[in-house]
Amino acid sequence: MSIARGLLTGFLGGAIADKEAKDKNKAEVLKGAAQNYYTNTLPQTIEMESNRKNSYDRIATIYGSNAAELADINNIITGDGKGFDSFEKIMKDNNLKKEDLNKATFDTDFNKRYETRGKTFQEKYKPIFDQIGIKEIGGMGPYTVKSQLEGDATTDTMVDAPPATGEMQQFSSTKLSDYLIPKPGVLQIPENEFGRVAASYRNFSNVISFDENTGNVKFAFKGTKDIEYNALRAITNQVSGNFYNAEQKKVNVGAATEEANRILTAQTENYIMEIVDNYQTVKTPQPGKASATATGQLKINKIDLLQHLDSLGTKSEQRYFAVSFPEGVTAPEIKGDVRQYLLSVTR
Repeated sequence: MSIARGLLTGFLGGAIADKEAKDKNKAEVLKGAAQNYYTNTLPQTIEMESNRKNSYDRIATIYGSNAAELADINNIITGDGKGFDSFEKIMKDNNLKKEDLNKATFDTDFNKRYETRGKTFQEKYKPIFDQIGIKEIGGMGPYTVKSQLEGDATTDTMVDAPPATGEMQQFSSTKLSDYLIPKPGVLQIPENEFGRVAASYRNFSNVISFDENTGNVKFAFKGTKDIEYNALRAITNQVSGNFYNAEQKKVNVGAATEEANRILTAQTENYIMEIVDNYQTVKTPQPGKASATATGQLKINKIDLLQHLDSLGTKSEQRYFAVSFPEGVTAPEIKGDVRQYLLSVTR
């Protein structure tokens, strides 16, 4: 073999080896990228879209579809699973301009934004899937229905847009702030005003009276009646801003107390009856003792119970929930009677 031929053979051998090494490295990179997609990107994106839709549907159910649209457009719904809670926080400080909201027409909707996210997603990952033989992400991605491998001519069905009418449609603002009415802050209703109205609720007439000379309210609470009164007053103060008359510069105490009584009943008595078995009221409970009994295990777990307790606005409400809880209920994660546990954590 001549020296020239030997050099050429060595050069070609080195080039082939170098190409093989590069191909191997490329294959490893593609393998890693594909594995990361299936292990992390795909499940995370599917979960994100599921969270988006869940938050959107919950907001739409309670506040209407246009409210849900605004929440999504303004990135209150982000896919982290907290979209509904984030919108609820905004609603605590604001009312919706329902008439304006119901009339609104937006130039986008949830499905269009979903499709846009899908196109962006597929464009981002297309190079990877082209290299590993997948024509489109299809069923292996979170945004399309059909799986399309190389050689499969199946395509997604597209719906044609309606023909143009020649008229320019006027779309509404997509700023959430344009549809909000800020609520006044929590207004502390004077004790005497609240006492006169509260006497009509929850048998408070038996424990509330007024001094003939001063007109000041007097109480003769027994058992846990003071806890119940404080809970009702706390909620009335919380909702008072919803019943504030700006022209008269005063709160409709009667309407606020009625709403507070509804809320207190829903979050305490009604809620408790849903999560226990054989709920029975005690006709003449002893002072400080439970006013109801129940049997069996709690229908929800400890975490759900504590989350409900935490959702109650004030310590007064939490304490009333605890004293209202029936005796005789157990739970696997709680040692002893559930009522005693609630009393201990709300002290």
